[in-house]
Amino acid sequence: MEILEICGVGLLSAVICLILRRVNNEAAFLVSAASAVVVFAMVIKMLVPTINAVKSLSEQAGIDLQLVGIMLKALAVCYITALCSGIARDAGENSAAVKLELGGRAAIAAISLPVFVNLAKLVTGLVY
Repeated sequence: MEILEICGVGLLSAVICLILRRVNNEAAFLVSAASAVVVFAMVIKMLVPTINAVKSLSEQAGIDLQLVGIMLKALAVCYITALCSGIARDAGENSAAVKLELGGRAAIAAISLPVFVNLAKLVTGLVY
């Protein structure tokens, strides 16, 4: 199971960081950041079949693939933002983490704009 591999990498990283923090705090941060990237890559690999299934189901249901693409991009922004803000928090930069999260929210709003435009057109068409 992939989740066991992911948990193994996470736990091994945590133990290594715990040991390294006593000797070299910067090295511990680098190990933590590197393991976050490795885990993120493993998660992406694990999600590929799910993404393909969502695309296939949306095609079968007649859902516009542009909308599915927007949803998947927004989901990717959520994951990437969470990863980066977590790394910033691990580095002791809570302020940077908050700014990253704000940037992620802004990116999701920008990505979602076509959905809101289509919704506004639909509502306007129903009203008039």
